[in-house]
Amino acid sequence: MNNLAVRLLFAAVAIPVALFCIWFCDFSRILLMCFLGGVGAWEWARMAGKMYKGPDMRYLSLASAVALMLAWVFSRGGFFGYAAEPAIMGPTVVIIFGIYIAIAFAKVDISNLFPWLVMHLGAPLYLGLWGGVSVLLLGSGQGFEHCYAFLLVLLSMWVCDSVAYFFGKFAAGKGPFGRHAFAPSISPKKTWEGSIAGTITTVAFVAFTAPMAFANFGVQITLPLGAALGLLIAVAGQAGDLLMSALKRWSGTKDSGKIFVGHGGVLDRFDSFFLAAPTLYLVLEFFQKLS
Repeated sequence: MNNLAVRLLFAAVAIPVALFCIWFCDFSRILLMCFLGGVGAWEWARMAGKMYKGPDMRYLSLASAVALMLAWVFSRGGFFGYAAEPAIMGPTVVIIFGIYIAIAFAKVDISNLFPWLVMHLGAPLYLGLWGGVSVLLLGSGQGFEHCYAFLLVLLSMWVCDSVAYFFGKFAAGKGPFGRHAFAPSISPKKTWEGSIAGTITTVAFVAFTAPMAFANFGVQITLPLGAALGLLIAVAGQAGDLLMSALKRWSGTKDSGKIFVGHGGVLDRFDSFFLAAPTLYLVLEFFQKLS
């Protein structure tokens, strides 16, 4: 079976499973997000461990990212019928910082201590503390209507990546279009032409779907504001893609993992999402407070 067939077969199974988790209930949604954040942190720690000598941090990175994501869940409240506990986030962050610093002082050579600590702390902070904000785009209760904003980000990332890939591969360099490398030292195959095409398509997609998707946030989404949010999602998503590409190139890693058969790891498939979704939530919360 060729690679394309394997990719399509896996997608045909994985996409319905993910959609069921998002649709079914609070527990399945949070479990899905903890899985993605935890495995992503595992992959990050594995790549960082290739560059600096020290103890294996994969298990702690996974547990720390999940802990931070759950701290967002319980600090916001509403999930599982629990009231908000905003004080839970601070102690969780302090404990994780303390554990990482203690391990660094006890187990890591002084010549590598600071870069080791920064790179390994990056896993739970980026995937759990920052990426965990994405769970706040999810609502409580059965049904997709509670998760339209979350689904919109996922679909926008797919639209942007797909259009950028196909335009850059098949149109850039032909006819009136040139071929200009977007970030040659990080991802040589990406082009400005593909990036612009993906951005324009995403802006149009979000502009016309945002009013329904963001209705639960109590923000009146006009067409210009929807377009601006689309631009934000497209730019943040592509920045997240480049960030993870840089991490992989820095560590000499082709794919962050193999958990998604034929597709790579969490940081290969959700690199855009983990920067774009929290960014969108914070902007929506800003507009909500202005209303």
